[in-house]
Amino acid sequence: MGAASCLSCDLSDASDELGIVAAHTGSLRPLWPDCTPLSGPLRSVRLEPAAGAGSPLSELLDLLADSSGKVVLVDLGGRLDVQCWGTVLATAAHQFGVLGALVNGAARDIDGLRALGLPCYARGVHPAAMRGRLRIACVDQPVELDGQPIAAGSFACVDSSGAVFLPAARAAEAKELARTRAQQEEHRLQAIRGGADPRTIFGGERTDKL
Repeated sequence: MGAASCLSCDLSDASDELGIVAAHTGSLRPLWPDCTPLSGPLRSVRLEPAAGAGSPLSELLDLLADSSGKVVLVDLGGRLDVQCWGTVLATAAHQFGVLGALVNGAARDIDGLRALGLPCYARGVHPAAMRGRLRIACVDQPVELDGQPIAAGSFACVDSSGAVFLPAARAAEAKELARTRAQQEEHRLQAIRGGADPRTIFGGERTDKL
């Protein structure tokens, strides 16, 4: 499944219907208005403050080189007073075949990121360099987002409506049901646009999604 072929709301609804425990957040926002939706298996790396530290760039480049076909989640613990993602890492990620980046914290170089086109979602932006401020704490360990644990290797689906994370072993069935339910709903919406009474089309449906 391509990076733009899964929508977070549909996947969330499918997970509910299948009884899959999924984590949800609306805190990671697209860094530019037309940022592409993003989905795929997850890798995680956690950074922590370290005054006077060198640069974690070399280690991050090694991680990206080993992350082709993955979504990389860079965890800053939600901090917005330092950043950990910009054009250097994004350009390298693009070259290495990384699908996109999620930043639990701040990013920078937004104009350059938008020009590159690699999907990037973050909590905010911050202009300062990470050199001397951050070091890598761990790789491929659970990350906490809004009080919810996100396991490395989870399947991630992120777009302008938010992010959904679910166990990779259940991703295929959830994606299939999400596609089916989205198609069914679109047919109903088309009927309404064609003049059908919405009460007839949706009146007997559950209202969980409204």
